[in-house]
Amino acid sequence: MSRFAEELTPTLPAGLSIPEPLERAFTWMEDQGWGLQNEHGYYMTPYAGEAQLGVVFTPSASLMGWFEPDEAGYDRLAPFVELDGSGGLGVLWLDDAGDIRIGALGSDGAVSLLADNAVDFLRLVAIGYDEVGEFIEGEPFEEESVEAHAEFRAWVEAEFGVEIPEHWSFPEPDPFNAWVNQVKGLEYRTYAF
Repeated sequence: MSRFAEELTPTLPAGLSIPEPLERAFTWMEDQGWGLQNEHGYYMTPYAGEAQLGVVFTPSASLMGWFEPDEAGYDRLAPFVELDGSGGLGVLWLDDAGDIRIGALGSDGAVSLLADNAVDFLRLVAIGYDEVGEFIEGEPFEEESVEAHAEFRAWVEAEFGVEIPEHWSFPEPDPFNAWVNQVKGLEYRTYAF
């Protein structure tokens, strides 16, 4: 088991587990030496170096500001990745059918389904966007970030037998957005995530 999974697993609500493709990716990133421990916790990236050139995985992310422990919905979410430099989070979401999908809770209130499964989430990350958030539209425009993800992109393609698209598309209507708004008692809102 990866160190990342060892730290994340005890924080997962009942019924939620780390999808096997994510665990494989965590192990691979750790094998590359892309994990870092500092005074704030353990962090891991799908690229080498200390500069933030994309998402940052962390087992110590929090739902604070979105969901409180006694609030409906809290027990169906587990944050595990920072999507941008401003506090956007990627979460494992246990949907109504019992499937684990990956959703985004943006720092500005935006909510979106990122991927229907772990392999698709890894494909999204491998594209090389410097931030996964509301400004993700079309192909990545930060060439340095795209280049930094080259090794990870090649690994995802080889490991899972998939192709990495040039850009990402989001569903509309968005089931994660609808679920969050229903749980929060809000009217469904669309976001250009």
